[in-house]
Amino acid sequence: MPVSGVVIRCQPGSEVQIAEQAGQLEGVEVHGVLPDGQVIAVIEAVSVNAEADLATKLQQLEGAISIQVAYHNFEDVAHEGGADGTDKA
Repeated sequence: MPVSGVVIRCQPGSEVQIAEQAGQLEGVEVHGVLPDGQVIAVIEAVSVNAEADLATKLQQLEGAISIQVAYHNFEDVAHEGGADGTDKA
């Protein structure tokens, strides 16, 4: 499961609207708006393709200039139990 921290660069004055719209998308958690108008968010999806689709949706929000990945982690949920993916309780 990919999880990424992203920074959305916004046109001046559009950051609050973008933060609200981004926060309504499933898989997006907005963590704040910086004084320079950038929106900080975490996106999480079931696959890399789904995460890329979500990033594209963020990029297409009216007033968004760009989206930059600040952090990326891929959590393999199949291996959360034992080494072979089974629960070794």
